[in-house]
Amino acid sequence: EIPSQIVSDCKDAKKLLFQVDLDANASAVYSIKVGTPQAYPTQAQTTFMPRRKDDISWENDRSIFRMYGPALATDKTEPLISGGLDIWVKRTPKLVSQQWYQDEFDGKSSYHHDNGEGLDFYSVGKTLGAGGVAPFIDGKLYLVGNNFHTYTILENGPIRTKFRLDYAAYDVAGNPISESRIITLDAGSHLNKVVVLYDNKEDMCVAAGFPFRGFAEKAKTKVDKRGIADCQDIVFNKEAGWIAYGEPNHPENGIIFLGSIMPCGACDMLIAENHVLNCGKAIAGKPFVYYSGGAWSKGGFENIQAWSQYMADYAAKLKQPIKVCTSYCDQQEAACEKAPKAACEKTCNK
Repeated sequence: EIPSQIVSDCKDAKKLLFQVDLDANASAVYSIKVGTPQAYPTQAQTTFMPRRKDDISWENDRSIFRMYGPALATDKTEPLISGGLDIWVKRTPKLVSQQWYQDEFDGKSSYHHDNGEGLDFYSVGKTLGAGGVAPFIDGKLYLVGNNFHTYTILENGPIRTKFRLDYAAYDVAGNPISESRIITLDAGSHLNKVVVLYDNKEDMCVAAGFPFRGFAEKAKTKVDKRGIADCQDIVFNKEAGWIAYGEPNHPENGIIFLGSIMPCGACDMLIAENHVLNCGKAIAGKPFVYYSGGAWSKGGFENIQAWSQYMADYAAKLKQPIKVCTSYCDQQEAACEKAPKAACEKTCNK
C-alpha cells in the first residue's frame, strides 16, 4: 500500500491522488481496493498563523513558504505590505515550521538562525520575493497594494496542501484589478503550482520572478536568439519557459536557489525593475498558471547547475505529463490497451 489522498477539483469532484516514480516511456499498473487505508504521515500542510501577524505558512518535506496577511500591514512597529513569496530553507524532511514558530514565541530560539534543521534568511520586503507574481506593463511592475485579506485552506494531507488567498483591488496602469491565488504544493516538490485569477477586462502581461541582488555588473544580461542565457548565477531558457537563479552566497548560511516556470512558454525573460522576470500573458477571463519555488545549497543542491537541471527536468515533465487510463477489468495489464483514450490532464494558460 502506498500513501494516497482524496482531493477535490475546481468542480468539487473527488479524485484519488497518489504519487508514482516512473522512468521515461515506462508504465506501471496500480490496483485500487475497497478497505480502510493506513494512517499516512502528513508531508504537506498549510497553517494560518494569527499569532505571527496573520502569516499563511505552508510546508512539505523539502521547503517552507509563507505569505503575509492583514495584521502585518497594520502592525505598529514594523508594518509591511507585500504580495511577495517568502521561503525558509531546511535540511530535514520533517515538518518543522510550527515548532520553529513556537520556539520563537517562547524565546527558546529564532528561526532566523540555523538550529541544525534550517532557517529563514531570505528577505522579501516590497518585492516579488521567491517567485511572486505581478502585472508587468510598459516596463513597470505593479505589485499588489495590500496583503491578502481572506484565506481558505482547501487541502491538507499526506501528499498535497492547497489554499486560496484573496487580494483587494489595487491600481494597475490606471485600472483597479483584484486577484486571487490558488497555491498547491505536493510532497517531494520544490515548486508550488500557482493559479492566479485576475478580474482584468483585457489581456495583460504578468511576470513571476525574484529580486536581482548583488550583481549590478550583470544587470544588462540579455537572452540570446534561442532564448537561453547563462552566467554564474542565473540561467534562462525561454523556449522551455523556465528560469533558475542563485542568490548571493551567504558566508554562513549558503545559497538559496529560486526558479519559475511558465508551462505554456514565456513571452519574455529579462532583468528589469531590479528583478529577474519570467513573463507570460494573462488572458482576460481565464486563470493564469505558473510554478515557482526554491531550494538550498545545504539541502541537496550544490550549485546553480544542479538547480537548473532540476528546473529543466520539471518543465519537461509538465510538457509531457503521465498518461493515465483506468479500467475495472480483472486483466489490468490489458486495460490501457483496450481503453479508447488515455485520460491526460494538463492545465495551460492558453
